[in-house]
Amino acid sequence: MSLRIYVDDCAHDKRLVLLLRAAGHEVVTPAEAGIAGEADEVHMAFAVSQNFILLTKDPDDFAALQASYPVHPGILVIYQDNDPRRDMTYADIVRSIANLEAAGINLGNCVTSLNQWRYK
Repeated sequence: MSLRIYVDDCAHDKRLVLLLRAAGHEVVTPAEAGIAGEADEVHMAFAVSQNFILLTKDPDDFAALQASYPVHPGILVIYQDNDPRRDMTYADIVRSIANLEAAGINLGNCVTSLNQWRYK
């Protein structure tokens, strides 16, 4: 199964996008959407309007935005401690998404932390 994922500004990285695409996901970046550098609400509105799950490393702001968009395809958040020993690698992120898919978790209208799905 593949997901439609919009990677917002704070989560965007070429390597992550390549890994997600290699895993079979349809991925759109802020530059591809023409909204790089815009406010979080613009990213959320784009993801919702285009039926993309939003992937972000800005969990607090997007959890708050969920109130403005109660119906959405899903928000995947990544918590960081700025500690390379604990922070998720790009491979961890892709694996966490695969674990969610394998578990059959419905992501719609939910904010889901990928950190708790980081296992092999």
